[in-house]
Order: sequence, then structure tokens, then C-alpha cells
Amino acid sequence: MDITIKELEHLYSKGTPFERTALKDVDLSIKEGTFLTIIGHTGSGKSTLIQHLNGLLKPTAGSIEIGEFHIKSGEKEKRLKELRKHVGVVFQYPEHQLFEETIEKDIIFGPLNFGVSEEEAKKRAAELIELVGLDHSFLERSPFDLSGGQMRRVAIAGVLAMKPSILILDEPTAGLDPRGRKEIMELFYRLHQEEGLTTILVTHSMEDAARYSDRIVIMEKGTVALQGTPMEVFSDANALKALSLDIPETVQFIKRLEDRFNTTLPHSVFTLEETVEAAVSLLREEES
Repeated sequence: MDITIKELEHLYSKGTPFERTALKDVDLSIKEGTFLTIIGHTGSGKSTLIQHLNGLLKPTAGSIEIGEFHIKSGEKEKRLKELRKHVGVVFQYPEHQLFEETIEKDIIFGPLNFGVSEEEAKKRAAELIELVGLDHSFLERSPFDLSGGQMRRVAIAGVLAMKPSILILDEPTAGLDPRGRKEIMELFYRLHQEEGLTTILVTHSMEDAARYSDRIVIMEKGTVALQGTPMEVFSDANALKALSLDIPETVQFIKRLEDRFNTTLPHSVFTLEETVEAAVSLLREEES
């Protein structure tokens, strides 16, 4: 399902002395199957934006189209429950949402509440526990006996059990160590590719944005300040500096390589692996 956001505005505490504009004049088009990363400082509107995509927040002005679903200011979308079957959200620290006595019960809770049979829900749980890197023995265990990283994987399985076509990730690696962050992001990227998902990632990590994204959106003061492919966004160092954002370390290293060897490398080089390959290639050329 394509997503089209037009002139979206959101005010918190509208009409009160505490009124605050969180989003203003946001226009975005997200094609089905895209891996989109949203970057911005705290308070830039990232989380407010994604909460509109499954109806957790309603627009103060503007509209959102998600496939055949329409969310518009002043109008009631009567099929929000159905929309939420298609749009899965993994919030920061999703393990805080675990509450059942066994992992299996936690995973099947959502599908059962959306009319899926118990047999089908348990089948999904058995498939998903392996998909997130845990074995079947975990299904009968209490989620509260697990490590933090394992609890997060269980919570992710619970979101995936709804079989969403759009997966929204709000800082999904918050609080994890570097190894845990990489494992979780690789899991999401594999799911994105294998399931043909539309994935929307909110993060502060420029490296993750560079590694996984098809497109990047940078938010600033409630509106879209910059958007484009990783090549377009990260090639504009001046714009990033003006927004007080860091350039990915790989991009900085590539710039130093270009200066050192007086050459220009392809501006599609952003991941660590691509950077290493480019550096090795330059060293070999110099030796020859």
C-alpha cells in the first residue's frame, strides 16, 4: 500500500494556553516496498508523524492516505481497527508491552483479538519465534524470565503476528549494546526484503540510515527539512551541518580518501563494507 501525506498538521493541547505545533505542512509520498528512514533531533516531530499512520493520533489539518484507507482532519475513519492490522508499530522498548504469563500467549494475543483462530495464531507464534532467532522451547516460558534482548525479540514477534504490510520502527534498538543493535536491525532488514514490507524507521543513527534506507527524510521543527535517496541526502554536507546533524562516519572517511588520493569515488558508497572495498581498491591502484 502506498502512503500519501498531504499538508499534515498536528497541534497538541489545541485551544488551550499549552497549545504547541508538533507538525506543520508535512507532505510525503512513500511507495509500497520502500525502506524509509526518518531522522531528526528530539522534538522534531518524528514520533508524532508515525503515530498518525495507524490512527493513534488524528490530524489537526491535512490528510493521510494508506492504500484504500483515508484519515482526514475533521472526518472519522470508520475502519481504524482494520487499518491497524496492516500497520504494525514497534515502539521504543517494546518489551515493556509484554504482560502474558507465557511467550506464546503474548504473541497470539493480537491475532486472537482480530478474529484469527487459536489454531492459526499458535501456528504463527511457532513460525515467528524461530524467525526472531529463538527456538520453540521459549513458547512456554515466561517473557519475564528472558534477557532484555530476548524480550525485545518476543515483542517484535507479537507485532509481526498481525502480518502487517507496513512496519513502523520507533527507535527499535534503543538501549541495546552494539551487537544487539546490529542483530535487531539485520532482522528487520531481512524481514523487509523477504516479506516485501514497507518499512519506516525512526532513528538517530546516521549509519543505520545509510546502510538500510531507500529514502531518507530529515525532520526539523515539525516539518520536512530534507528528503531524498541516501546519495542525495548525505552528499549535501552543508545542509546536514545547517541542521546540526552528523555525516555518517563512512561518508567522512570516503571524503578523506578522496582528498588523500585526489580522486572521486561513487557517491553510492555508504556502508562499512562498501567503504572497505573502495579503500582497498584505491590502495591497490596506488601500488600498481
